[in-house]
Amino acid sequence: MSASPAPTPHSHLEITQVNSYLIFLFVLLSTATLFDGFDAAMLTVAAPDARETLHISLSEWGVVFGLARLGVVASFFFLLFADWWGRRALMLATIIGFTVFNSLTAFATDKIQFTVYQFFARLFLQAEYSLAIIMIGEEFPARLRGRAIAVLTSFATLGVMLVAAMNSYVLLEQCGTGSVAAGNCVPPPGNWLHDNGQLAIAWGQQLLGHSVDGANWRILYILGLLPLALIFFLRFGMRETRRFVAEQSVNTRAGLSVREILRAEYAHAKLPWQPQYRRCTLLVGLLWNCVNLVIAPAVAFWVIYAREELGFSPSTVGIIIFWGYAGGMLGHFVAGYLIDRIGRKWTCSAFYIFAAIAIFVLFQVRSEAEQYFWMILTVFGFTLANTATHVYASELFPTAIRATAYGWTTNLFGRITEVGTSFLVAAFVNTLGISGSVAIVSVGPILGALIVLRYAPETKGLTLEEVQQVVRGETISLERATPPVVKSAAGGE
Repeated sequence: MSASPAPTPHSHLEITQVNSYLIFLFVLLSTATLFDGFDAAMLTVAAPDARETLHISLSEWGVVFGLARLGVVASFFFLLFADWWGRRALMLATIIGFTVFNSLTAFATDKIQFTVYQFFARLFLQAEYSLAIIMIGEEFPARLRGRAIAVLTSFATLGVMLVAAMNSYVLLEQCGTGSVAAGNCVPPPGNWLHDNGQLAIAWGQQLLGHSVDGANWRILYILGLLPLALIFFLRFGMRETRRFVAEQSVNTRAGLSVREILRAEYAHAKLPWQPQYRRCTLLVGLLWNCVNLVIAPAVAFWVIYAREELGFSPSTVGIIIFWGYAGGMLGHFVAGYLIDRIGRKWTCSAFYIFAAIAIFVLFQVRSEAEQYFWMILTVFGFTLANTATHVYASELFPTAIRATAYGWTTNLFGRITEVGTSFLVAAFVNTLGISGSVAIVSVGPILGALIVLRYAPETKGLTLEEVQQVVRGETISLERATPPVVKSAAGGE
């Protein structure tokens, strides 16, 4: 383990060792990223079955997916209050909101209800995910910050793997659908997870006055009730971050009238676009747009592509996703190592290019073996690239506006292409096909790599306060960073 850094003027905020509370906090916050991956995977894995039950056409699915993902954009407005009310209070609210709306999705009776429920589920879940990254970034030592965020985000990948593993137990083919309908229908045997899930769904549908339709995809969403068990532990065990407490002691809003608070909040929301922060806001926002240009349609249509164009069974699709995201889990740990060893800049740019090539090929190959191979490489590449981008988003802004800036760059401005390309691909999918549509937008991460190499600073090993010195173009003590790092960072800014 490397030696502790020399004391700085901010040593009361920066700790050098991971203590028992930080481990406890990390475990609690890992559930936020776990359910982010869990929910995103449910929306994808259940797509063919949900489309059939709710009578959603292929072109309409792109629109439904895009509207649901607008909840991620709307989470920006929720995050604005994290710099005022605090990270802890908002974290508790997001857990309740996600649990309610994700569970309601299990009982949607048409595409409108499905879209609305998923819109609000994504709103609360994305805010929860963002707050988890911000809190870990503010609390963990500088030398471990990149690795801590990388491992935290790895739980989102684990959430996808859990859904993929449950896929063959929950999404059992039924008479009249899929490959079972091609011959004499012999429904597969049930299992405890499927059978008990069906009982819970049937009970809920009867309680709500809905007809019991036996749709298996609903079981995945009823599992969204599980986060309720976490609220008790979070309420009594989680503290506010040291940096937020210190910031509030300087910039308090106590005694302000409602009008003054609203005026102050409006002014605060505009701060990331002020001249001193605008460059970083544009940088991170553009990076996310470059990535989301291809990720959004890929997530929306890969399962449909695999099942309806390649003819893969739900079980095969689930296994491919599982092993693909197993590669993604490895990517998180590799990302954590590379981010803190060779730096954010080279890790981010190299794997943007790697991921772009991998996802392009994924939607061109047709054999099962090739799909396994390229799915693993695709998820591995995007895991590394996205983790580096999350680190940039969480450390390039001062504590006073960190949550607001993260909301602007990652949840609002950075999601323009995620929503836009979902609608665009939906419009062209009938003409170009899924493969052709995704091929066009796979250029996005390559553009992102060029932006990183030209404009991104290097912040490896710096405290959050020293990162601000780099952003302002100030000199950093050589006791805290080697000359090449300081030169690269300053040159990038």
